[in-house]
Amino acid sequence: MFKNKGDRLESLVQYVYQVLSNSSNQKIEVINKHDIIGKSGVKHNIDVYYQFKLNGITHKVIFECKNWKTKISKEKVLAFKSILDDIPNSAGIMIAPKGYQSGAEQFAEHHGIELVSGSEKSLLALVAGENLKVVLPDESVVGQPFYCIMENGGNNQVTGTYMRNISANGESFLRLFFSKVEATENSDLMCGETVVRGLDKKHLAILCDYSENFGLQLAIQPFLQKQALGVEPRMIRDYFLD
Repeated sequence: MFKNKGDRLESLVQYVYQVLSNSSNQKIEVINKHDIIGKSGVKHNIDVYYQFKLNGITHKVIFECKNWKTKISKEKVLAFKSILDDIPNSAGIMIAPKGYQSGAEQFAEHHGIELVSGSEKSLLALVAGENLKVVLPDESVVGQPFYCIMENGGNNQVTGTYMRNISANGESFLRLFFSKVEATENSDLMCGETVVRGLDKKHLAILCDYSENFGLQLAIQPFLQKQALGVEPRMIRDYFLD
């Protein structure tokens, strides 16, 4: 028996993602009521916790479940963001059957936090359908603000490999384009099967993590310019993620 409606919602979310993990090739852990120590040293009690490994980095998906009788306010989403900021390599999904106030939705969208609402039946369908979408960008992702070139594994599906260019001194780097059209033009000139993908804030944050941990050089391609400009991941965070 569930002690309250919140426990029921958390168990429902855990169940959905555990089922998804059973058909995944990745080693996935889904936990209900999980404690995580943040960068600040503060312990956070997470309603539902999901983690996976991508390119050797452990990424965390943090679920906040609010089974309340009223819509969730902006202040609650802001408090959730502060937890995400304290936990490296994390993405956030808030689930509230009664929905959210308009300010909460605007704040969450700006900071890349997924908001899910609806009945238990619709939550099952929606959450399962989302399947996180934080691992690799698909064709539906709109650049926020960048686009990149990735290896095409067939049927317009990416393999996970970012296609790189070689600089004059022989170093490889990944170009980030402001224009999808310009990225497509460059993709057509590259060897092998390639495809253009948009990078939203969650994907861009993961890419910055990968750059910092594995030395992937990033460069921004100014619009209609031949020369790409090398950029540190911290600058991308400062100007495009904060």
